[in-house]
Amino acid sequence: ELLLSGMPEIDVEDWCTNTEYTSGYDPEDPVIQWFWEVVRSLTQEEHVLLLQFVTGSSRVPHGGFAYLMGGSGLQKFTIAAVPYTSNLLPTSSTCINMLKLPEYPGQEVLRDRLLVALHCGSYGYTMA
Repeated sequence: ELLLSGMPEIDVEDWCTNTEYTSGYDPEDPVIQWFWEVVRSLTQEEHVLLLQFVTGSSRVPHGGFAYLMGGSGLQKFTIAAVPYTSNLLPTSSTCINMLKLPEYPGQEVLRDRLLVALHCGSYGYTMA
């Protein structure tokens, strides 16, 4: 997909605006604030890796993140809380555009674990 279409531009503010939270998270939680700060600091390539990690696609739909499709129709990007344990990586459910984000104790730990997950790809893991 990337070879044929090139690297897409990803609007992080549109992504943030069109995100839902579940399992106890809300936009004001420190982990969510850290997550968006980390996402804003990522390269465009890493934005694409994150999008592909969570949705299975490296492209934002026409019209933006409000039009993300899931397995059964429109499905916004969702971040779900997962209890933290040492070295736990984020995981995803691509059919429902869900990032399962552990409740990390700090922004640097979140950044490190997210980047490991993105750069390791889908090798089937939960700990690294």
